[in-house]
Amino acid sequence: VDVSGTNYYYKEFEMNYLNATYDVLWRAADTGLGSTGVPCCDDNSCARWCQNSTYPLFKGTWSMFPRMRTATGRTKTGWVAEIAFPLRGDAAAGGLLDGGADWEQFDPNKGARYWMMDFSRAEHPFFTSNSSNFGVLCPLVQKTQPTLLGQDQWSCYWEWAWQSVGGHRYMHNPNTWGYVQMASGKETVCRDVQWPTRHLLSQIYQLQIAKVQAEGSYTADLLSSVKSYCTIANGCNATTVMEAATTYSKLFNLQLTVDNNDTSCVLYGVKGSGSAPTGGPCFRASVSMVLDSGDRVQGVIDESRYLNVTSSGSGCLDDQVSWL
Repeated sequence: VDVSGTNYYYKEFEMNYLNATYDVLWRAADTGLGSTGVPCCDDNSCARWCQNSTYPLFKGTWSMFPRMRTATGRTKTGWVAEIAFPLRGDAAAGGLLDGGADWEQFDPNKGARYWMMDFSRAEHPFFTSNSSNFGVLCPLVQKTQPTLLGQDQWSCYWEWAWQSVGGHRYMHNPNTWGYVQMASGKETVCRDVQWPTRHLLSQIYQLQIAKVQAEGSYTADLLSSVKSYCTIANGCNATTVMEAATTYSKLFNLQLTVDNNDTSCVLYGVKGSGSAPTGGPCFRASVSMVLDSGDRVQGVIDESRYLNVTSSGSGCLDDQVSWL
C-alpha cells in the first residue's frame, strides 16, 4: 500500500492460511529480481534507511500488530482472508499513514481520493529449513517451469498479481501498482488526471537508472538513450518517452537537469560495483501537463525515486485530457 503515490513509506503485508503475518514499512523501493532499488543503509544507521519492521530479519520496531485485525477461513475451492489495518500509528502499533511529516494529507477522510495498491498470491515449490537446498532444487524446478521467478532463497516462488508490475516482475515498484479510488457511498469511477504525468516520470526514472548503471552518468538527452536504456525488461516503455518528447512535447512540457559531477545523491552501482546512500551524481525530471480546462498537473522525480505530483482544479482524466 502506497498511500502517497510517491514510492516512499509504502507498507508491505503478508499472511498465510494459518493467519501468520508480518508487515514492513519501506522507506523507499527495495531491490530484487533484477529490479533496482534505491540505495540505502542496510543497518538503518543513516537518514536514507531502508526499512523498519519487527520481522526478525530486519531487527526493527515497526508493525501494525496488535492493532490490526486479520482472519482467514476455508471455502469450497480455497481460502479467504479479511484484514483491517489501523490508519494512524500510536505508541502501541504503526498505521498505514505512517511516513513523511505531512502524510496526514493522504487520509481519505480528509479528501485523499486515490491510493496505490497491489495484491498478490505467492506459491513456493517446496519448503525447507536448510537454505542450501534452494541453490540445488530451484534451478531444477525452473528448467521445467520457467515462470518460477528466481533460483535463490528470496525469489524461488511463483506470484500472481492483481496489477502487473511490468517487465521486472518485482512487487517493490509502487508506481506500477493499481489505483484504488476512495469514496463514501456510491460514486462513479473517476480516473486520475495525474496518471499520464506519473507514468511518464516513472519511465524516465527507469531509463536514467539503467543509463547510470551502465555508464556512470545520467543523460540530458532522453532521445539519444531511449533505445539503449528504456526496455520492457527494466520496466520502461520506450514509446511513452519518445512520444512525450516529440509528438506531445508541448502538452507535457518536460524539463530535465543533470549534474554528473555532483556526489551528494544516491550512488547506483556501475557495471555491478557497489551502491551506496550517497556519493552519486544527480538528475531531476519535471513535467507540467496542460489539461483541457487550462489547469495543470505538475510532477517531479529525481534519482532518489521520490515522485511528487500535484494538480490544480478538479475533474477526471476522461473529462480533462481529450487527446489521450
